Amino acid sequence: MDATFIQVVKFCGSQLEAYQRCVENHYKDWTSECLEQKRELTKCSEESVPEIKMMKEKCHDAINAFQTCLEKNKDDPEVCREKLKELYNCTEATTIDITAVNQKNM
Repeated sequence: MDATFIQVVKFCGSQLEAYQRCVENHYKDWTSECLEQKRELTKCSEESVPEIKMMKEKCHDAINAFQTCLEKNKDDPEVCREKLKELYNCTEATTIDITAVNQKNM
């Protein structure tokens, strides 16, 4: 996942910064206040980093579970730690799959 994040920073750094600033400035209501920044970051990352699109497809359920948990627990996101762990595990497994495919194609 670290390599994928590095690619997002490289190709979508300004969108990532805008989203992070919005979240920091709207701690209590960032899920509703930062939708435009989230859309811009998502669009850029999906277009610029193919691994992101693959992760979103393979980890769809884990992503949705984590997002739903965050939306339901806006005031206490720590409650969602287990959902975040599941999402992390999925993305790590997907990264391993992507790496294996990339090495085969070399």
